[in-house]
Amino acid sequence: MDVDVATFEARAEEAERRIAALELKISEGATVPAAPAGDAAAGDEFKKKFYDQLVALRLELGKSRVERAAMIKQAEEDKARIEMLEEENTKMSYRIKHLVRAVREEMDKKYPNAKNVNR
Repeated sequence: MDVDVATFEARAEEAERRIAALELKISEGATVPAAPAGDAAAGDEFKKKFYDQLVALRLELGKSRVERAAMIKQAEEDKARIEMLEEENTKMSYRIKHLVRAVREEMDKKYPNAKNVNR
């Protein structure tokens, strides 16, 4: 994946910070405006709006964590695959080197007077 994990971490941290701030506001109760006498509905509506925002942030945080976990897993798989391919490449290079040497030795034996042969 070409997506930067740090971006998702930053989004998750921001969401956590916003959730903590909203939870603090709700627990303090100081941010809920005082409703006019006999109008408790306005305060309840404000609390509901706050709660809805909190739920939305928690969902966003959950999605970011899932995306981050998937990206980390994919990065680990990619890293293992790269290591395996590098090992394979090293083995193939070794084999090619020795095969080329063997072919050159045989060519020298079979055609000892050959000139202008790239060796």
